[in-house]
Amino acid sequence: MEGPLLRDEAEYPSDDVLARYLGSAKATWDVFAARLAADFPEASLEWRFYKDGKSWLGKVQQRKKTVCWVSIGDQAFRTTFYFTARSDPELDRLPIAQELRSRYLAQPPIGKLKPITVVVSCTSELADVFTLFEYKSGAK
Repeated sequence: MEGPLLRDEAEYPSDDVLARYLGSAKATWDVFAARLAADFPEASLEWRFYKDGKSWLGKVQQRKKTVCWVSIGDQAFRTTFYFTARSDPELDRLPIAQELRSRYLAQPPIGKLKPITVVVSCTSELADVFTLFEYKSGAK
């Protein structure tokens, strides 16, 4: 998946727009959105156009806490979670794909935060997203 595709400020990421960019991954997006609403009723997804990155990003919040960011690519979407270094030991024990864990632990922080990104194109990849979501939404 290349960088974010939603670069037209006038084109709000409506359901039709998401379907056009996601293609077959739109069904996975629908599962993501439905599970988010069902399992995390206090979570909300808000789309905003960010002029510095020149693209639309979705911010998923639970109460006032930002849990992850979402961007749309060609036939996939990307969820990015940010953690501080003190989360490293717990993240190393989470039941997520070894590749995600290794990539996260190997990268240096950006300021005080380290990102972990999951590119999602099929429903089987949502397991890691929701494992990270559950951890982040409960992390202090």
